[in-house]
Amino acid sequence: MSNKGRPDVSHISDAIRRDGTRVKRRLGELTDKFDVPTGAEDKMHHAADAARHRAADAKHYARDTAEHARAQVEHLVGRATAGAPPVTGVGKQVLGAARGRPLSITAAAVVGVVLIWWIARRRA
Repeated sequence: MSNKGRPDVSHISDAIRRDGTRVKRRLGELTDKFDVPTGAEDKMHHAADAARHRAADAKHYARDTAEHARAQVEHLVGRATAGAPPVTGVGKQVLGAARGRPLSITAAAVVGVVLIWWIARRRA
């Protein structure tokens, strides 16, 4: 107190200011701890963003896989169509040879049938 019976205002106002600052800081800490809805909402947004990211990755992976499969099919179709004319040419050659040697072809067919009959009879 001062000489005239009044309290020293400068010390009281400093103490009030310090207490007010401590109370505000503590109140901020407590509101952060008890602000559960905001924390849950942040976690929800984070999970939703992660799910969107995974979905986008899956979409790109599916497109890449489909494109790769399409390229493989085109390659195989190209090979099959390129291989078709020689196969038909070979077939025509075999038919021509069979017409030129009917006796040997007939003998080979009879031997094949007898061989199949003999194998089936042994198994039975």
